[in-house]
Amino acid sequence: MTSYLATSGMTIEFATLSRQGARDYNEDACGYWTSEQGACFVVADGAGGHGGGDVASETAVKTFLMGFSTQPSIEKNQVDQLLHQADSAIRYGQTLANQLKKMSTTVACLFFNDDAGLAQWIHLGDTRIYLIRRRTCTLLTKDHSLLQRFIDSQMMSENIAQNSVARNILYAALGTGEEVYFESLDTPFSLHEGDAFLLCSDGFWEGMDAEAMVATLSLAGSAEEWLIRMEQLVLDRNSATQDNYSALAVWVGGPNDITLSLNADDISKLSMDMI
Repeated sequence: MTSYLATSGMTIEFATLSRQGARDYNEDACGYWTSEQGACFVVADGAGGHGGGDVASETAVKTFLMGFSTQPSIEKNQVDQLLHQADSAIRYGQTLANQLKKMSTTVACLFFNDDAGLAQWIHLGDTRIYLIRRRTCTLLTKDHSLLQRFIDSQMMSENIAQNSVARNILYAALGTGEEVYFESLDTPFSLHEGDAFLLCSDGFWEGMDAEAMVATLSLAGSAEEWLIRMEQLVLDRNSATQDNYSALAVWVGGPNDITLSLNADDISKLSMDMI
């Protein structure tokens, strides 16, 4: 677990984990960069076989962190450029060795400005970003998967989708084509004290649900403990066939305090704050 102090005086705490699961090797990668100028948190899930997927995910993470540290801007044009740079780096890597020619990766990246008052995100693939605010869990990203397209077109219900073979078929990832599909925000959004973010690969979120994310957060005393509690749920559900799984938890202030049960006075105060 690590933390840094934003220029506003707000403490940002974060923790990471990345595990092999039941696979022969780990193709996930995650990383972070923080300073008085801002922060960047990134998770990537590679594909392409041993020597391919792990290289692709590490390349994406390093490109985002290096690019943001050079120019820590959270404006859309800047974060979009970081994604294109990561795609170019992976494409170049594909030409260097035969075993790398099919490598690709998903990516999800969260950015804070210097005083941790504003946030921006960008993602591609099915690596996700969740925000938990006031006991409400919101999935910020939408998977670039065949399954999600079925759901959006109402060809398949979400309940049926949970067991569909289409859930892991992606139509977008870094290193897969000339046109790069991705999503980022037109404008950054405001952070609130107590916000908790979870960036995670599909090997993590497939064994988790929104209710469990909120419940484990309310019991945790640190970002690291939150990840450990969620990890146990992931392993309990998928231990025999567990995919690689990675997660990065980011706390703005003290979300474990914010997510504790409200008493009547708390509810009254919260209602007044929202007026």
